[in-house]
Amino acid sequence: MRKIIALILMMGLFLSAVCFCFDKAAAQTKVIKKTVKKVVTPEIAPAEPPKAVPTPEAVVEPPPPLPPPTFEVELPEDKGVFGWGLNTDLGGKLLFGSLALGVRGDIIFDDPLILGEKIGLAEDAVEYKLGSGLVFSDKFKSIPLYADALIYLKEGSLFGLDPFASVGLILNLYGTGRVSGGLGGQINLGFLADFGFESRTQVALGYGTYKIGSDLSDSGIQFSIAQPLKL
Repeated sequence: MRKIIALILMMGLFLSAVCFCFDKAAAQTKVIKKTVKKVVTPEIAPAEPPKAVPTPEAVVEPPPPLPPPTFEVELPEDKGVFGWGLNTDLGGKLLFGSLALGVRGDIIFDDPLILGEKIGLAEDAVEYKLGSGLVFSDKFKSIPLYADALIYLKEGSLFGLDPFASVGLILNLYGTGRVSGGLGGQINLGFLADFGFESRTQVALGYGTYKIGSDLSDSGIQFSIAQPLKL
């Protein structure tokens, strides 16, 4: 009998425990349901598509203009006044010793040794002159033979001018008293001047000596000018 009563009590306790657990689970379920019902989910606004930023149109630059066409024209070689192609010059001088006046004409020769290039100047920096003329004053008269060597220095090296220097011999061919012979000389320093001619004019200042025979001579500072001319 006691066993039956004990069994009934145990079953009662078991049922009470089961009911308690069931009631607790039901209560939790109700709370969860109420909590879920109160949660409000916000509406998610759709993302706006990116706005297209207008890009400036590329400016197309026009191509540069074409350079003007160039033509190579070969100019005919200058044969000179008479077509001989001979380089000469005509000049005059004033000797201040006895105020002697003189005129001269020369044939100009190029330097075959090209000495100008060897001393650091232009190839045609050196040239030679051979000529004659007439010199006269109240002291003497002479038909001289001139032989000069001339060197053109660097352009612009004389206060912006193009200088040259020359040295030469003067041989009396026929002079006062019908005398031949007598050797003098001259040295000059000058520059090239543009007077509007085809070639620039040589202007020089120097010192010269004329000898007529062995007894008559005249020396002094001289001023000379010469104009190149192609015949």
